[in-house]
Amino acid sequence: MKIFMWKTSLPRAQNFIPLSIVKKAPLPLSILIDGEGRRGYERFHTIFRTIVYSFFCVFFIITICSCQESISKPLATVDGVKISIGEFNERFTKGLNVSIDRSLLTPEDYNRVKEEALHALIDEKIMLLRAGEISLAISDAELERKIEEIKESYSGEGFERIVSAQKVNYSLWKEELRKRMLLEKLIASEVDAHITVKENEAKKYYRAHKRMYPPETRVHVAQIVVQDRDKAERILKRLKSGEDFGKVAREESIGPEAAKGGNLGFVSQGIMPEEIDAAIFSQPPGEISPVIKSFYGYHIFKIIERIEGTKIKWSDIKEQVTDDLRKQKEEKAYVRWLEDLRSKAAITIDRELLKKVTITLNHGSE
Repeated sequence: MKIFMWKTSLPRAQNFIPLSIVKKAPLPLSILIDGEGRRGYERFHTIFRTIVYSFFCVFFIITICSCQESISKPLATVDGVKISIGEFNERFTKGLNVSIDRSLLTPEDYNRVKEEALHALIDEKIMLLRAGEISLAISDAELERKIEEIKESYSGEGFERIVSAQKVNYSLWKEELRKRMLLEKLIASEVDAHITVKENEAKKYYRAHKRMYPPETRVHVAQIVVQDRDKAERILKRLKSGEDFGKVAREESIGPEAAKGGNLGFVSQGIMPEEIDAAIFSQPPGEISPVIKSFYGYHIFKIIERIEGTKIKWSDIKEQVTDDLRKQKEEKAYVRWLEDLRSKAAITIDRELLKKVTITLNHGSE
C-alpha cells in the first residue's frame, strides 16, 4: 500500500524529506516559479502542496505513556545535539498532514511513519551541523529579500490574506524559512556546485529515454481554486451566467495566479495530477470545466488555447533534457553526500521511548 505522496525511491528519511522537497522549501507561502510547461506546473504544485496544511481538519495528540521523567529524555541525539519529544511531535504531525491519505493508515503504518519522521529530523540535524562546521548561515538581509520575493508573488493583500487564513505564526514561519534556505544553500554548495552535464551526455541520455519526451500536446489554461465545494459551485453558476472568468478569478481564487485572472500559462499533458490532467485535456478551448476536486482544493478550469504535439527537434528539447539529467545526477550525489555525513555522525536513538509515543487522531470535516 502506497501511503506517501512524496517520492519513495530514496532510503529511509529521504522518503520524508527528499532533495526535491528540501530544495523547493516546502513551507507555507513558497516562492512561485514563473514560466510555462513543466515550470508552470511546478509553480502550481508547490503552492498548493504547501497551502494544504490548512485544508485538512485533522488534529493529532501525541502523548508519552510513561512517567514525566521519560518525557524530558531525548528521543535521539546527533553528535550530542538532542531531538526532543516536542520537536518530533511537530515534524510528525506536519509530515502526516501533508504526506499521507489518513484513511489508508494502519497501526503498522503509524509506526513506519514515526521512524520516517525521526530519521528526517536526524538527517536535518546532520545537515545543519555540517552548515555550522563550514560557517554557512542565512543573514537577516537574505531572509528579508526572500520574504519580499514571496510577497511579490501575491497581488495586493494576498500574502497577508493567506497568512491570516492559515493562522500562520509569522515569527516561527520566518525561522523555518531561514532553516530551509540554509539547507538549500548547503546543498547548492556541497552537492550541486560539483555537478556538470556535457552536451554529449545529454544527447546520450535523450537517446536512451526518448519515450520520456514524446511530442507534447499543450493547453493554455486558467483556473479558479477555492477551499470548499459549495463556494466553487456558486462560482461556477456565476461563470455559466456569463461573468468574466478572469474577473471572477481575481475576486475569488486563492491561487497566487489569481492576480493574472487565474492564468497558469501553458501546461503539458501528463504532468498535472491525474484528475486535473484528464479534465483539461478532454475539454475544448473556450469551455469552462465542472468543479473538480483534487488534493489541493476545488478547481474550475478554462482552456484558452490548445496546441497539438509536433515532432521535437534537439534544439527545442536540449535545455529540458540537460536539466532532467542534471537533477538526476544531483539526486544521486545528494544521497551519497548525506550517507557520508551520516556515517561520520554519532547518532543515538531511544527506541523504547519511541515505542511509547502514541497517536490519537480526531478527524474533522473536509
